[in-house]
Amino acid sequence: MSASRTERLLNLLIALLETRYGRSKEFLRRNIQAYRESPSEEAFERMFERDKVDLRAMGIPLETYHEPGAFEEDLATTHYRIPKDKYRLPEIRFSVEEAAVLSLAARLWDRAALGTAAARAVRKIETRGGLPEDFPVEPLLEPRVSTREPAFEELLEAVTARVEVAFDYQGTSDQEPRRRRVQPWGLGQKYGHWYLVGQDIDRQQQRVFRLSRISGAIEFLNNTSFERPAEFSVVHVLDGMKLPAQQSAEVAIRQSRGQALRERGEQLGAEDGWDVFKLSYSSLQGFAAELAGWGPQVVVRTPEVLARAVQSKLTAVLEAEELPVPSAEAVRRAPRQSRGKTTAQDHLRRLVDLVPFLVHHQGMHLDEIAAEFGINRRQLEADLSLMMVSGLPGGLHGDLMDVSWDDGHVYIADAEELSQPVRFSLDEASALLVGLETLSALPGLDGESAVRTAMAKISAATGEAASSITSTVGVRLAPMQHGDSLELLQKAVREKRQLKLSYLVPHRDEITERLVDPIRVFSNDQAWYLQAWCHSAEAQRIFRIDRIRGAELAGNIENSVDSAFPESLFTPGAQDSEVTLLLQTEASWVADYYEAQSVQQIVDGAPWSYLVTIRVGNVDWLPQLVAQNGGAVRLLAPQQASEAALNWVRDAVANYA
Repeated sequence: MSASRTERLLNLLIALLETRYGRSKEFLRRNIQAYRESPSEEAFERMFERDKVDLRAMGIPLETYHEPGAFEEDLATTHYRIPKDKYRLPEIRFSVEEAAVLSLAARLWDRAALGTAAARAVRKIETRGGLPEDFPVEPLLEPRVSTREPAFEELLEAVTARVEVAFDYQGTSDQEPRRRRVQPWGLGQKYGHWYLVGQDIDRQQQRVFRLSRISGAIEFLNNTSFERPAEFSVVHVLDGMKLPAQQSAEVAIRQSRGQALRERGEQLGAEDGWDVFKLSYSSLQGFAAELAGWGPQVVVRTPEVLARAVQSKLTAVLEAEELPVPSAEAVRRAPRQSRGKTTAQDHLRRLVDLVPFLVHHQGMHLDEIAAEFGINRRQLEADLSLMMVSGLPGGLHGDLMDVSWDDGHVYIADAEELSQPVRFSLDEASALLVGLETLSALPGLDGESAVRTAMAKISAATGEAASSITSTVGVRLAPMQHGDSLELLQKAVREKRQLKLSYLVPHRDEITERLVDPIRVFSNDQAWYLQAWCHSAEAQRIFRIDRIRGAELAGNIENSVDSAFPESLFTPGAQDSEVTLLLQTEASWVADYYEAQSVQQIVDGAPWSYLVTIRVGNVDWLPQLVAQNGGAVRLLAPQQASEAALNWVRDAVANYA
């Protein structure tokens, strides 16, 4: 990123905002220092054309017009301007109820691109004075949607810009990844997975691609945008996706084991220490992975194809153990980095957000501002220094922005042109509108009418582009299968009542009794959770609602616990064990899901792609993780846990012999 280029873009933006009748190239060449210092007319032309492209790519409405009767190539009569009414976010105000659901919609996005965009959008509304001073910020039901797939951000950019892409994709019937060229029409999440919907260029058909099956980098093919079908809606495609038909299996479960499986099935009989159950499933490979995770506690009787699939996953674990461990030289010392280098556009976007924020928060401390924008203090001071040399053409007293922070508190003046927030970008509007649309489909959420009126206000502030946003990005949350439990948990949170829980601990395969002080109910993709203070553990814990076997209200909570939304589903503790894993590419999700402490890439270590370290409170469940992933996850340390996992798998394989 070039600071001088950002400075040039900022000065061009201010110059074109300041004028009602526009500026000619000749004027801009004389009055913007970077243009004035350009070594030649040709160099200036290239620089200016590139800057126009950058501003328009950010959604800034840069207009070109010509005086009547003038030739287009006449530099003196070709003018450029940015209309303030199209640039600035219009006045927008939300009621207390609308502000509450808007905040919830913004927090729907767990992390990555849409989470950042949603935060920017809410900050703009707050800067514009559109939020009431006090509104509820702790809802009784809080869904979260993650965007962890490595390809998500690049594909979102491609969908928004309507640019063709290419990537390597391994479908369910492919033996290895194949190259696909696609016009990306929309992104949607269903069944806990993200999908890309678009036109397969080579096959000339609409296709659906699951993001987790994309490997390698996304290649942007050209800068020529395409037109998506006018009737296209990614939500309609999601609604048309059906789970495979249910099939039946006969599975033997060791007596007194497999509690979670037993509850889902019908017992057919018992024999020699085993109980035989009839179980239903829709995905062969998914159910095979689940059963493999039960190790020697279950054996598939029928169908044969399912039994073979389970055996295949188990034997793959033993085969992976025979593969050589990558050498130290093959492991990159630098952790795996996500895409996202800072460009001049990114920097300018931060500056045009920062200026109105400072205007409306005079005297705010440097550290608070840096935290709000997710940067460090050194970066913030560099931004403030750049503002001081930016402003109206001429550079005289009062033309440049006046910024001071001698005592650590920031004050700004002479920033009239940028004093109001810029209109929502497409990703910002998408984050809020799709978030609100997702909430509207959530049963039992208070403020349904507020969701609709908030959507209308965001759409009006976004303009024409709003009509296409919810057709290109969509989320379908899973139907609530635990409605009664959720209602009781919400009541406990609202009334500050303790709960007595009967809770299934999967890795111990037993039901425990707990007394908890509930804090919040939330979802993470397709699973719902209760965050609570557990009196047995004397610590905060997170309980999956589908593992709660019984719940009843108890006494009042005497000492409420103030707690932030959990950053992870796994509660760290002083006694945690450090676990080292080798991962193949298909299991790279493990690093994100279990909040890896370190992630290192492996060079020329096929089939291994990553060496990761995670921290866990209990190693007893690790054999299940290894078995479920069928050789794509190898447990290196602790040694005792590694041996236990292998013995678990060997015993399971022996059952089938």
